[in-house]
Amino acid sequence: MSDRFDGNGLGASGGFGDVWGVVRVGEPEDETPPEQYLELIGTHLRAGGVAVMGRFRRVSDYVNLLDGFFALRDVVLLTRTGESTRITMPELRVRLDDVAIVGSLSADVVAPSKEVGVYVQKVPRRLVVMTRAHIVYGNVYIHEHGSVMQFVDSADPKFIPMTNVRVRWLADRRLAARYPFAMIQRSQIQGVATEGTGAPREARAKRKAAVALAEAFLQREADNATPTEVG
Repeated sequence: MSDRFDGNGLGASGGFGDVWGVVRVGEPEDETPPEQYLELIGTHLRAGGVAVMGRFRRVSDYVNLLDGFFALRDVVLLTRTGESTRITMPELRVRLDDVAIVGSLSADVVAPSKEVGVYVQKVPRRLVVMTRAHIVYGNVYIHEHGSVMQFVDSADPKFIPMTNVRVRWLADRRLAARYPFAMIQRSQIQGVATEGTGAPREARAKRKAAVALAEAFLQREADNATPTEVG
């Protein structure tokens, strides 16, 4: 994956495609706006439907320039594990602030541009993200010598693109969804970790030792407490 910086000094939005998805002079304009089937996941919401992206070629560009509400057509409400319910709607608008994850059932791939530009290579880094209600595993793409934490701390783009994504609900550890491509809203992130750091056995052992120490302290306090007379 790469960033592209055009000769006019305008770069890609977050490094994931042309900022405005504009139609250039002399290029044919499609009569039918591109559509993408997406799933929206929030703290208590999961819905699937069709997003009409207008002139945007990529989901990442379209989502990161939305404001206010996220509109879907031909919507079906889903269970936590992704099964369709009997509730359907011709159109649904969801407040953008309440959307934690935008999942795509296809990769966010766009045909290569014919314009000449300079490309900055990016490399995948595995990341674990916790929102208010979910734990998300996936790959983010950063500059080869960049820092994952600096990337996460950045304010742009508003939604972080990730590939090879797995989503679980914190209250229900069953696998909720798998997406080739998904986007996580930064404002919904409450914790970040890099997968594979630390040993699970050591982490559990330290937890067990800490709990045992606390229990021993509480027991000593109870043994040393002055008994209260009754009656």
